[in-house]
Amino acid sequence: MNHLFYLLSDPMLIVEFDESRWSIRDVNQAFATFSGFKKSDLMLLDPSTIISTQEIGLSFKEAVSQLSDEDAFSPQIECKLVTKTSTPADIRLSCRKLQQGERTVYVIICKDLREAKWIDSYIMHNKIMVSLIVNERYTIINLKHYYAPVQQPSSLYVNKSIFDLVAEHERSKLKRVFEYAKNNRTAESVDFQLKFDDRYYSADAVIQPFYNGNRSFKNFAVILTSLHINNQEEDPSYKLRLLMLSKNISVTSLAQSTLISLTTISKIRNGKIKKPQRLTAELIAGELGVRPETIWSSFKR
Repeated sequence: MNHLFYLLSDPMLIVEFDESRWSIRDVNQAFATFSGFKKSDLMLLDPSTIISTQEIGLSFKEAVSQLSDEDAFSPQIECKLVTKTSTPADIRLSCRKLQQGERTVYVIICKDLREAKWIDSYIMHNKIMVSLIVNERYTIINLKHYYAPVQQPSSLYVNKSIFDLVAEHERSKLKRVFEYAKNNRTAESVDFQLKFDDRYYSADAVIQPFYNGNRSFKNFAVILTSLHINNQEEDPSYKLRLLMLSKNISVTSLAQSTLISLTTISKIRNGKIKKPQRLTAELIAGELGVRPETIWSSFKR
């Protein structure tokens, strides 16, 4: 139990009632980070001073009693955690009662609700397409779609980089916006090209950073407020221009590396030649690191 208690990522603390007061017996690192307090300082506190249940009409003792009721079906309550920065964080509590000899202790598990509450608040006043929670490594840890043309289950996008869903030539731009939001602690708006299920969309997004009680960065909440299918996505000349831009390859360098005339490359790139000869298509696609059918769908077998 103790080994798992320290390793689990959910913020947790162990409390007990001794004679006339509640005390904190132990906390895991996740709780110390979330609250912003050092473990040594937390051990001196009454847990009711940082976990506020008064807004839901319960004392801390009543809340623990309700949560640890073995006859209840997985009870949970929502309340506030007062962090070291004095900023109350929305949390959901659950609890397990343990008997250690003659002593009864309670393991309290905290779920941080701030990102979810922010998204819910945004939805109340705005129509959104997709919401995502993205960690500091830009990995998607949660995705929900509302009105968006997402064809696959949301779970398939979890644990993937958000940049896997972004057009290659837009990735550095989006990363700069993420970094600016994180460093300046501000919500930022951005537009970029998004790719869902092999189709490109013009996306508008709002990025909101979140932080732990010790002021370290926690996660980004990302809301896609609009998604418009790119009508040019089936145009081979558009695909070619996009690929050349992402690879930073000019018409001249492409002509030199493929030994295809500059005039022919220009005509293909400008859409004057809709479907080049197979060998020409293979040379161009090979230089760009893709298959010919990626650019010219007519080559699909």
